[in-house]
Amino acid sequence: MKKILWILPLAFILAGFYTGKLLDDRVKSLLQTLKLSENDAKETIFTDISIPSFYFPGVKELKSVAINDRVSQVEVVGKYVKEFTASKDFKERYNQYRDSKKPAQPEKPKTMEELKNENKQNLKNSLEEIKKAKASAPADQKGYYDESIKYMEEQLKEIDNPDNTMYSPEMDSYMQEAYKQQLDQYNKEVADWEKEYPVNNPAGMIKTCLNEFLDKTKNVDFSAKTEIDENGRTLFVKEEYERKDNLWKLCYRAGKETTESARKFAQSWLGELK
Repeated sequence: MKKILWILPLAFILAGFYTGKLLDDRVKSLLQTLKLSENDAKETIFTDISIPSFYFPGVKELKSVAINDRVSQVEVVGKYVKEFTASKDFKERYNQYRDSKKPAQPEKPKTMEELKNENKQNLKNSLEEIKKAKASAPADQKGYYDESIKYMEEQLKEIDNPDNTMYSPEMDSYMQEAYKQQLDQYNKEVADWEKEYPVNNPAGMIKTCLNEFLDKTKNVDFSAKTEIDENGRTLFVKEEYERKDNLWKLCYRAGKETTESARKFAQSWLGELK
């Protein structure tokens, strides 16, 4: 694990690259190295920030990037990521994502009279189908349908039974009260949603991503020891480190200088967000 495989923790932690119309030569070169198209880069940026997922494209290809160029690459790519998050394209994606997170409005319940008529008609239709099936069945099989026919005829009578409480005015009141409670909960959830996802303002979503990145990378042990197991795999000597997530391990491979540069960039960006 001493072999460095990672150079841009922040760039990908915050979701890749934004190429824009005027690509910096270094960013363009890095995109080519990663075999990442402009559209894929945009998709990666938005997906990783919105979840946040901390997905890293082109990890294998990063081996060919110069090790001593990591810190400057963090700064260059970070700038493009920030520019994309301030663009119209990003805000449009954000608003679409925002709409997808909106709570679903509860459906207004039908009245008991509507349900009664609906169920009655469904029973009549089913009864008619069974009678047709019986009429066309062989003589020795007609009796198989009698029990079903009898049951449905009894159900039809029960629907019109005045003592049937299922379709009573009291049940109507109960359903309306339940609906009112659902609406109250829905309105509360919508208020929370509007606060968490204000229209045209993805700052909160970006803050969440930056804070999670900073939290996950604050205790990377760059002095951690590794060893080769019997299968040729490089593993951490401490089992607790081996259980760390990919982000922690990638920052370890990137090295302290690169990771601290990424964290500094994230902290600075976080301070700029309103």
